[in-house]
Amino acid sequence: MIEQLIYNKCAAAMQADFDQAAKVPPPGMVDFTCTCVVQKIFSQQSIHQAKTACTELALKKFGQP
Repeated sequence: MIEQLIYNKCAAAMQADFDQAAKVPPPGMVDFTCTCVVQKIFSQQSIHQAKTACTELALKKFGQP
């Protein structure tokens, strides 16, 4: 339940960022990033640490949108 809430907040925030930038995320990028964030938070990282680490991983995997 908590995992889904974190995931949904992450996905909504990412979509809002992409909408504001008038860009479309590559397929799978939001899922990859938000799943990563949930995993990092549950492995005792802060939200900021999780967001930073997962954003870097997603950019390496998917490139700059």
